[in-house]
Amino acid sequence: MQAPDRSKRVDIRERIIAAASERFFEEGFSRVTVEEIAAGLGISKKTFYKHFTSKDELLLLVTERLLEGIHGQFRSIVGGDTPFLEKLDALISFIGQSLTRLSRPMMRDLQRHSPGIWSRVQKFRRERISTDFKGLVLRGVAEGYVRSDVDIDLFLMAFIGAVEAVVNPAVLAEHPLSVREIIRSIMTVFLRGILTGPALKEYARVQSRIGVNRISQLPGVS
Repeated sequence: MQAPDRSKRVDIRERIIAAASERFFEEGFSRVTVEEIAAGLGISKKTFYKHFTSKDELLLLVTERLLEGIHGQFRSIVGGDTPFLEKLDALISFIGQSLTRLSRPMMRDLQRHSPGIWSRVQKFRRERISTDFKGLVLRGVAEGYVRSDVDIDLFLMAFIGAVEAVVNPAVLAEHPLSVREIIRSIMTVFLRGILTGPALKEYARVQSRIGVNRISQLPGVS
């Protein structure tokens, strides 16, 4: 059984992480002070610093937990038993949803004030997600949904490069679309190139059932 004092310390630490996560992801971390986090939880700054040496240490932990959670859910979707096209659509929606967690102020702060953590986010996109996504695309090839002549590594490189180029504060500031809408639009363009003809038509039906229908708006799909 956990000692009461230890249990209390763990509880306070987790409350700090939860409160910081909510505010960092919504407002960016540069605008949120240690004093505000502590006051919101009804604790002193001294108590805060018993658990974290700095706000930067807290930011690193918050970001790593976010990425771990994204990776776990990503793998859960890829490894599920749903049909390929439904799984693909769920994955696209999830990518948009997960990137939405990083608000524009948060992304801007990471780029300006914490480039090391921003590099971790970029590396995560390139390495962790691409590995699992590749497995799904290979399954699509085996099941006849993805064209067999597609260079999968090149496709993944181009897709992740497009996401990194567009999902950044400077670009987002010039466009009214949400991150989720941007991700789905980017993916629609790429799917038009890798899915077989019958798969494109079936995917349009999948999207129609859930109220999202971008593929069917493209030439040659009806």
